[in-house]
Amino acid sequence: MNSALEAIRQAVEQRLRGPRVSRLLERFGIEPRRYWLLMDLFSAISERGEMMDQLGRSGVALEFVAWIYFGFTALLSLLLVAGQPPLATYFLSLQGLSVFLLLTVLLSEAGNSLVNPVEGLVLAHQPINGATYTAAKLSHLLRIILYLVPGLNAGPALAGLALAGARWWYPFVHLAAALIAGLVAGLLCCALFGWLIRLLPERRVKAAGQLAGAIPFTCMIWLEQIRQFLAHLHPGRWLPPQAPLRWGLALCAAGAAVAAVALGIRSLSADYLLRVSGMVRGSGAAGSKVRQSRLGAIAARWFGGPPARGGFAFVSRMMLRDWQFRRQLVPMLVPLAAGVGGLLWEGWRIDPFTRRFTAMHVLPHMAGMLLFLVCNLLAYSSDYQGAWIFQLAPSPAIDRFAGGVFALLWMEGIVVPDLLLLPLLAWRWGIGHAVLFTAYSMAAASVYLGLELRLIEGAPFSKPVDPSRGAAMLPVAMAGGVAVAIAVGLQYFLLFRSEALVAAAAAACGAAAFLAARRSIRAFGMAIRHNLDLASGAAAGIYREVGV
Repeated sequence: MNSALEAIRQAVEQRLRGPRVSRLLERFGIEPRRYWLLMDLFSAISERGEMMDQLGRSGVALEFVAWIYFGFTALLSLLLVAGQPPLATYFLSLQGLSVFLLLTVLLSEAGNSLVNPVEGLVLAHQPINGATYTAAKLSHLLRIILYLVPGLNAGPALAGLALAGARWWYPFVHLAAALIAGLVAGLLCCALFGWLIRLLPERRVKAAGQLAGAIPFTCMIWLEQIRQFLAHLHPGRWLPPQAPLRWGLALCAAGAAVAAVALGIRSLSADYLLRVSGMVRGSGAAGSKVRQSRLGAIAARWFGGPPARGGFAFVSRMMLRDWQFRRQLVPMLVPLAAGVGGLLWEGWRIDPFTRRFTAMHVLPHMAGMLLFLVCNLLAYSSDYQGAWIFQLAPSPAIDRFAGGVFALLWMEGIVVPDLLLLPLLAWRWGIGHAVLFTAYSMAAASVYLGLELRLIEGAPFSKPVDPSRGAAMLPVAMAGGVAVAIAVGLQYFLLFRSEALVAAAAAACGAAAFLAARRSIRAFGMAIRHNLDLASGAAAGIYREVGV
């Protein structure tokens, strides 16, 4: 079976390198010979494990993510089919979900390829034009589309046959429409980054690319507000009543959109390679001035002395500097921060002890969701080669270093935000209810952190990026959202009916968080030592082989 698939792959690749495809590439300003040389180079680098941060160049990771999305959308489509919605509603809903999930992956991958082009710095002096280089760099986006579109739509396409009015050819229409929508989404991502590269200075492109990755999540968080804003504008009243004029305006808008996309993509081929050096050497986000942190002193006093301060300072600085960590966290952090802001704006005036449902019921769990994202990504870095520095530390200091990492996440992710919110709540609810709610919120979030610390697989920022983790995080986050909804329901119907129950729950959560934190810090230290031993053993094996 594998030999047959390999033969088919080689036959397809041979046809792609034929004269017809070469003439097509030349029409777009792409030099076929250099394009295929770059493709072979990127393939060789990926096979050697030197380009691990791009999902489209890892067949195993792509397969894994495609199967996760297949299971997620297949289950969702079965739930939808059970309600027997109209076929058009089912079709549009699943197509919209497919485009949304594709955009979350494609925006991140396009940004990682275009605004962090480390290997482009080496090739910048070569006689390669921008169109050839960007086409080779972005070819992995097409591979992502070809994998994820069937993964996202195969289950819904087959499940749609159970709906009233569906014909035997519905699955083919569903898959074809999803493929076209995926290709359009890929072109839109390329055009967006083309405009960013053209309009912004080099030192701002990286930050803008990270914020661009947050667009789908932000739109999802603010979907209701966007709908209300459009309804308030009444866009229909601004359009002429005559149907021909409306069709003319629609065609003009479509033409303008196509022109904007074409110009954005064209800007990638204009002077992209000339700006690679500036993007790669962009200034660090954390600045260069080192300041003594008071929270770091607290971490050293209560969590393990100088090693704890080292863990606190190292992780706090690397969070701001590491490209891969910020690339994966910022697109989810921005909408999460927007969601927290919306909760505070809508719910801080209502005391949850008045037996009225308020958005503040969700607040104790938002810190847990944020820390889940951080812990899930903290071990991975674009500068993982520097992990050798941990091997110089004595083994007893590793546990205290892990305590410093916990102190950073606990103080800056839980304690400081809750204490800043306390005076506002005390002014509105009264000091008693505000203190009780803050204590419960800190204790509940600390339980989350005590469990989530075990997700950090080794020393912080010491592993190459696993592209499947970021792409597969959205279904996991949705499952976590269901668990949070259950917890919020228990709070509303049971817990916040009595101050005594809240006090008891805060005390119980605090004790559980203390025990979970102690065990998780020890487990985190063991994970660091285990991964360092593996790394040192692999390095020793290499040296022995060279020595022979």
